[in-house]
Amino acid sequence: MNGPRLAASWTLLVFAFMYLPVAVVLLFSLNDSEIIAFPLQGLTLDWYREVVSDPRLARGFGITMMVAAPVAVLSTLLGALAALALTRYDMRFKAAFAALLLVPFLIPRLILAVGQLIVLSDLGIARSLVTVVLGQTVVILPFTSMIIASVLMRVDRRLEEAATDLGASAWSVFRRVTLPLMRNGLIAAMFIAFVLASSETVLTTFVSGRQQPLSLLVASDFRFAISPSLNALAVLIVFGNIALVLLGEAVRRRSLRK
Repeated sequence: MNGPRLAASWTLLVFAFMYLPVAVVLLFSLNDSEIIAFPLQGLTLDWYREVVSDPRLARGFGITMMVAAPVAVLSTLLGALAALALTRYDMRFKAAFAALLLVPFLIPRLILAVGQLIVLSDLGIARSLVTVVLGQTVVILPFTSMIIASVLMRVDRRLEEAATDLGASAWSVFRRVTLPLMRNGLIAAMFIAFVLASSETVLTTFVSGRQQPLSLLVASDFRFAISPSLNALAVLIVFGNIALVLLGEAVRRRSLRK
């Protein structure tokens, strides 16, 4: 087997390993039987109707939105500030700042979760949705800052310099030149942050209170049994996240082409 065919075979194998489980879950979410086994008994959408009409899952979805939306906004704003500091200002210890920014991405999520739980306990702070938002923002900040920085690095700085030469203040340059050019990067970062926040389980388990987001409800249900309705819920979550990621990537690529 020559090189290109071998590479293509390995690529197909990797994609099969990644997406075959999703395809299997999709098939069983449409199966007319409660028994999750081949052969399929028929096709039905009853499990999706059960998911949509479940008040417990609806409440978990609402809590997820209450967490993911603030995390997306907060991590994007902080990521924009960090990206501007890395790409627009000559400051001392820039390399150290960039390295520290990536630390939450490099440390295993479980260690971060335990560390945050210890800090909350030592400070006497009760676990709630606020602690979930703050904890997830720390974890997601490296992603948003790098996405926005990648957009800013491709922006022609001569546009900003020309505006400055024409007498515009620093705030006017940012508001009228820099911000419009980085807008698509902000939108893409917000989409990615929303997806990451809505699907975060490990950290949320440690720092959340009594209110459980959808990810924790799904994780707790999977520990007891895998039902067809859980398959349907998993399909909705996976394809919803894929759609948001693709949309965010499309926005980011559009900004890079400009």
